[in-house]
Amino acid sequence: MPDHPSSSPLFGRRFTLGILMASLAGCTPSAESPPSKEGAAPAPAPVTAAPVSATTNAKAEDVAMAETAAAATALALSTVGIEANTTGLEARGTSTLPPGGYDLMRILPLRAEHVPAPKGLHIVNMPAAVQLGKALFWDVQLSSDAQTACATCHFRGGADDRTMNTVNPGIDGIFASGGVTAAGQLFTPSNVTNNDRIGSQGAVRSTFIGINPDLSQSTDMCQVVSAFPWYTERRVGARNSPTMIGAVYFRELFWDGLATHVFNGRDPFGHLGNGNGPYTIENVALASQAVAPPVDDVEMTCTGRPFNGPNSIGTKMLPRPALRLQHVATNDSVLGPLANPSGTGLICDGVPCTYQELVLRAFGLTLATNAEAEFSLIYGEALYAYQATLVPDRTPLDKFLEGNITALSLNQLHGFGVFLGPARCNTCHNGGLLSDASWRAYQVAGALNADGGDQGFHNLGLRPPNEDPGRGRLGALGVPVSISGSPFDLGAFKTPSLRNIKLTAPYFHQGGKATIADVVDFYAQGGRDVPNPQTTSLLQPFTLTTAQRAALIDFLTNALTDCRVEKERAPFDHPELPLPNRASGLPAIGATGTGACP
Repeated sequence: MPDHPSSSPLFGRRFTLGILMASLAGCTPSAESPPSKEGAAPAPAPVTAAPVSATTNAKAEDVAMAETAAAATALALSTVGIEANTTGLEARGTSTLPPGGYDLMRILPLRAEHVPAPKGLHIVNMPAAVQLGKALFWDVQLSSDAQTACATCHFRGGADDRTMNTVNPGIDGIFASGGVTAAGQLFTPSNVTNNDRIGSQGAVRSTFIGINPDLSQSTDMCQVVSAFPWYTERRVGARNSPTMIGAVYFRELFWDGLATHVFNGRDPFGHLGNGNGPYTIENVALASQAVAPPVDDVEMTCTGRPFNGPNSIGTKMLPRPALRLQHVATNDSVLGPLANPSGTGLICDGVPCTYQELVLRAFGLTLATNAEAEFSLIYGEALYAYQATLVPDRTPLDKFLEGNITALSLNQLHGFGVFLGPARCNTCHNGGLLSDASWRAYQVAGALNADGGDQGFHNLGLRPPNEDPGRGRLGALGVPVSISGSPFDLGAFKTPSLRNIKLTAPYFHQGGKATIADVVDFYAQGGRDVPNPQTTSLLQPFTLTTAQRAALIDFLTNALTDCRVEKERAPFDHPELPLPNRASGLPAIGATGTGACP
């Protein structure tokens, strides 16, 4: 069976709701569709740049996919007794619509969603840049203690599943959730009803002294500083780690959108008043986001370690062999040709690959010669190149929207109808990304949401805004992050994608909900765990039957999961990764992953 069955002769490029309905004649939402057969493992994904489009003009293929998706959406709505025309949404009956209305609220296969092409990149060899970016993303040498890579907080479905030492005590400094009373303890997954946060652990509080000149050593020279409430335990971030898989489709990144789509080569803030960098590289929020963690003393570094110049991250990484402490599978989809078959790290022309060599291959001689002074620029662009290849577009929902009506079980189809109808999830979770913080949403609906706040950011009433102002915060130089300046941006956070949420618990910016069922129940009550005048008007309570609730949870859990992500198949394969405070790390996994996918 082809990966994208919309080319099936049963449907052709354009099929109608009538054909779809006829194909399911006599079936009910409680029935089960036949189990899919698992075929041969697909070939590794090619090394490419982002799924970009230099123009926003609709292409013929996109129009065809949108029509197919509309008919499939209408079929889902029919399972909850709602008739819809070709958009699949007009008859839904919701009284509150966001800017962009039904156009915004369409559900599309991810292949139909595009992002603008980057402008101003310094990369001269994109496949080499992807190799460099993947090596840097997974390399623990990047951190001061040589135990934490970028991937350490994004290793399971792009997120973090550790439970030991994952509680941040919030603004009161008191650990009081999941059985935790102090730093370094085991958290029992549960809903959090106080100001505690469930985050990812990073660095022990330390002061930077210098880069170790001994290239056989990967730890920086630092002085540990024991202080309340962490003492000598690893500190935990104040927000839940979001997945980076599919993140290329977001216009801005971080929960508050602090990482802008304009990369200035130095920090996440672009040119919006808080930035301090000399470059203007457009449409690359992934690059802006990437340069924050390596110099964050909670996440990866000793306090005071610079990115560029003498005695910096660049000083450390450039002469050192890439992935020196970690094995790489010889069939890794990106790094396989460089993998050391008899040990750790990468091999270039018979000798260990240094990062200096990888930079030269990706960026050319001019930038490589000045790499220590420009390492943040190089690092940001390289991580953009790698992460832009992580596109989870083979979920059962994608296949269904492209014309394969057996890709969803009938219970999941019913759940999709509940998602669109009674639950109204697509008011915010729409498009191919299933988020209104995407490039597409900005292009369709504009810069503002229904409340006058920034597009893609909403206050759900999870916690009081004084605990975390979110989009309403000030940036590094005291300039507001909010573009609109609306009071509704206070305590507002970016709408996450729902893709692969089976793998990314806990949920929301503070990790406050433990399961998908808890999330559904939160929305059913209309959100608002705490009274908050800035809560979005788009939140409305709804009532589901037991069967509808179960179907919605089934849809969210199973229809939105890309099997390649779950089974670590290309492009989601990876080098070996040690994991502090976890029973085991990850072994090196090559392109064929841990198992086959349908």
